[in-house]
Amino acid sequence: MARIVVVSNRVSVPSGDSAKRAGGLEVALRPALERNGGVWFGWSGRAVPSADVKVHTVYHKNVTYVVTDLSEEDYQEYYNGFANRVLRPILLFRLDLAEFARRDLTGYMQANEHLATELEKIIEPDDLIWVHDYHLIPIADALRRRGHANRIGFFLHVPMPPPEMLASLPNHEQLIPLLLQYDVVGFQTEGDSGNFVRYLIAENEDSRAMSRFLLNIEKRSLPWFTLSGVGLASKNAM
Repeated sequence: MARIVVVSNRVSVPSGDSAKRAGGLEVALRPALERNGGVWFGWSGRAVPSADVKVHTVYHKNVTYVVTDLSEEDYQEYYNGFANRVLRPILLFRLDLAEFARRDLTGYMQANEHLATELEKIIEPDDLIWVHDYHLIPIADALRRRGHANRIGFFLHVPMPPPEMLASLPNHEQLIPLLLQYDVVGFQTEGDSGNFVRYLIAENEDSRAMSRFLLNIEKRSLPWFTLSGVGLASKNAM
């Protein structure tokens, strides 16, 4: 049976018999992983000198938690830089809060390359990989370039703004199309999914066939796009 590998920016790693709560994502995913088994991978929350970056593994209640430190430089340019001071405000319709001086994607991409390098050490060919949120948009592309053909899904936990606003994102043409490397992409609302499609049309990103379906979760209909012949999620799978 294929494992589920959850990838998120922060990971709620258990400590003893208790766990540090990581919000709604932890509450939603931990019971499913404990019941079915799987892996949860991401950042440890620690920023350290480059020479001290380490990977930590904890096995707890049928789940393997694997977290990696970030270098202090990657933390500043990725988490404290482009991800949260440029990308996040724009996705939340707050152009007034975006620090456009932080235009460089380099640190953001470099941190994702580091995460992908550590992730590929633990994944198996039939693993189902489920990536969460805007911090990690490049992960699928990084894995594809390394030759991994796993089914990979992505869910965006913040809005997807209209293409006119998304185009204000520095280097949007390098970043947003990387979502096409996922097999399925999920959004919070139908409006968000519509904005994504309009962005692709506006940017002439029509090289892959897309099909759209609604996934009912706890009485909510969440829009998903299948971007290739095989999807990670189906109406009967999650």
